[in-house]
Amino acid sequence: MSWKTPALATIPLLCLLNGTVCWAGDINLSGSIIDVPCSIDVDSRNQTLDMGLLPATQIIREGQGGEHAFTIKLVNCLLFRVNEQLPEWRYFQITFDGLNDNGKFGIIGNAAGVALQISDNQGRIAVPGVPLPTGQLSSGEMSLHYSARLVSNSRQLHTGEYSSLVSFKMDYY
Repeated sequence: MSWKTPALATIPLLCLLNGTVCWAGDINLSGSIIDVPCSIDVDSRNQTLDMGLLPATQIIREGQGGEHAFTIKLVNCLLFRVNEQLPEWRYFQITFDGLNDNGKFGIIGNAAGVALQISDNQGRIAVPGVPLPTGQLSSGEMSLHYSARLVSNSRQLHTGEYSSLVSFKMDYY
């Protein structure tokens, strides 16, 4: 009788002797290959924007809080298409979406009487679910600049904590 056992055959036996269970498994992978001109930078996909503390008197006096900037970075932009019979990519359109509070982005929490307003670097205000005007694409990297601020929604103002979840999607033409 020979004690020369292949190494792989001894691993399950050693795992059982040590009180652990070993198991081999599978990894299932799936995905899609899509024809888009740009990728969204990993750091731009999921952002947290700290709006800080806002005195209620500022909302009462000015009707809004200060702007808080954020950026969506597009990377690896190539304007040609996989299907050469289609025209090159030229434009993009971004749509922000979330809880709609009369054309602004709603909040949840103890605070009330305010909503979130998002605008682009040209001052155009985003409406939940409605695309902002078309922008021009360029090769390489692009940084799209936006700002968010709290604004009065003409309801009774209540102090407290709040949050809002806003998603965005990019369309290319």
